[in-house]
Amino acid sequence: MSKINILDKIVSNRISAGEVVEKPASVVKELIENSIDAGADKIVIEIEEGGIKSISILDNGSGIEKDDIKLAFMPHATSKIKNVEDLDNIGTLGFRGEALASIASVAQVEMISKTKASELGSSIKIDGGEFGEIGEVAMNTGTQIVVKNLFYNTPARRKFLRKPKTEEGEITDLVEKIILANPTLQIRYVIDGKIKYNTTGSGLYANIYTIYGRETVENIIEINFEREGYKLTGYIGKPEISKANRTYQTLIVNGRVVRSAFISNAIQEVYQNFLMKNKFPFFVLNLILPLDSVDVNVHPSKMEVKFENLGFIRTLFTNAVYYALVNANYTRSVVEEEKNEEEKAPSTTNSFVEKREPLNNLPNISEDEGISYLASKENMFGQDEKLKEVSLNYEESMLHEIESNSEESRLTDYILNTNHKNPYVVKEFQEIIEDAMPKAKIIGVIFKTYILVEKENNLYMIDQHAAHERALYDKFSASVENENVLKQGLITPYYLKLNSLEYDFFKRNFDVLSSVGFDAVDKGDNQIEITAIPYVLPIEKLGEYIDYFISNLQDYSSKASDYFKFGLMQHACKMAVKSGQVLSLNEIETLIDEMEKHVLLCPHGRPILIKITKSQIEKWFKRIV
Repeated sequence: MSKINILDKIVSNRISAGEVVEKPASVVKELIENSIDAGADKIVIEIEEGGIKSISILDNGSGIEKDDIKLAFMPHATSKIKNVEDLDNIGTLGFRGEALASIASVAQVEMISKTKASELGSSIKIDGGEFGEIGEVAMNTGTQIVVKNLFYNTPARRKFLRKPKTEEGEITDLVEKIILANPTLQIRYVIDGKIKYNTTGSGLYANIYTIYGRETVENIIEINFEREGYKLTGYIGKPEISKANRTYQTLIVNGRVVRSAFISNAIQEVYQNFLMKNKFPFFVLNLILPLDSVDVNVHPSKMEVKFENLGFIRTLFTNAVYYALVNANYTRSVVEEEKNEEEKAPSTTNSFVEKREPLNNLPNISEDEGISYLASKENMFGQDEKLKEVSLNYEESMLHEIESNSEESRLTDYILNTNHKNPYVVKEFQEIIEDAMPKAKIIGVIFKTYILVEKENNLYMIDQHAAHERALYDKFSASVENENVLKQGLITPYYLKLNSLEYDFFKRNFDVLSSVGFDAVDKGDNQIEITAIPYVLPIEKLGEYIDYFISNLQDYSSKASDYFKFGLMQHACKMAVKSGQVLSLNEIETLIDEMEKHVLLCPHGRPILIKITKSQIEKWFKRIV
């Protein structure tokens, strides 16, 4: 007797449904995508009890003919592809023909639909895969599908559903991403009878505001980048709104919301020079590319994609994001800070008055506590006072190019003696100190840390350590990029014992190792001998950086300095002037002039510049209301 059974349609549909209908969010995704493919520009999404009790999707799309309404629920029935060649040029969100059949097999489904040419719409009910009769109903052109009691006939699946609020949260996250991916659609999202979102199709900026609020839209940077038929549009967040996880990242490929660790990591690498540790950038980006350059038929969920040209895709994203970041305005405004604080904790109490001190009780400022006021550059440190010595603690081997022995010229010579020019000039700071000192007045330094500069009707506070750290970091990075890296020989060679894959990897990438300052020798038998390392790399961190190198270097091109970001950052931080060190006027002028070439964030993501407007100061003193 044969032991092999041919499963009937109901059993096979329920099994295959597990790949497509994993949870309520899967149902919502498939049905919304059908509405979009049908040409709808208005979609209403309603859920009850996290979608477990009920999911309803109503659209004004093209609708389904009466003769096709039952056929639409057959396995592998679709109007979106006809033959195998169509799989290479998929332009619709759905194409497998599995969703409706899978949903109908594990829920109670009712669908009504009408085409523009039909006088009446058609209706059908399906109960766990069992079809009812097709009826007629009066309705507008479009389709409505109601899915009730998900997994009611598969108890094993139903018991693994999470709490309604958890399922609701995942559906909401999905709907938000669909709203971002379809900025011209009008989408209403209703949860348990209450409207959550009601977009008007006013564009991506408006939709980002709707979902994330004013603070986010005030700190986003537009991306509009095109190269060789590939176009990248959308918005990225300034480092100020970086997040603790990646859930604020939305990637769209040809209108389809997808996941790609490859692209997310590429963007993260660009942001490393701008973010605090363990922070992730915000972005909503849409990549438009030829249909035959991407494979969306990877998984039934259609959330994974494969790109034809990974190296080109990576370069496209990194160049677009980098260009936008370095040209953004990073000046922090006291007005913005106060506005955000008021929104978080509104209060009618005048805290300044409550904390005021009598003028005669203010502490005296001693000579070594920095400068509180300067009438002009000439008397910055007092006309008869000698310039204070500046201890910059520079390491001698890094200053081989500096001939001057003058303490006050060390900073000036060091940060100017470089061939590095940022390819993207920071426009915002050019406007602040155009032509450097003649138009910007240095007032002084407070707390031996913050330089005060007056320009037109604004007061700027500059963090001397952060500004110098950025200049040094960019100089070191440029040295690595230009393969002009200082090396330090190792008295005792460092041996790497590798497995076969790692060994082959190192042999294929000896040129990259050499370009970033390593001297390495192939000793055979899966061993590599390292005899010299980059000067900026601490010897005690060598093992850690080798591991980082192995885990991050891929077959696609990457900037050499990317492999040693943290080493470069630590070295720049170590060598930069510190808080509390007194700088000469010449050094301050040089440091401010140097800022014009760099992003106004330190390598760790802290701001370099804070702006206080004249009008804000006058408000503090009640000169204006």
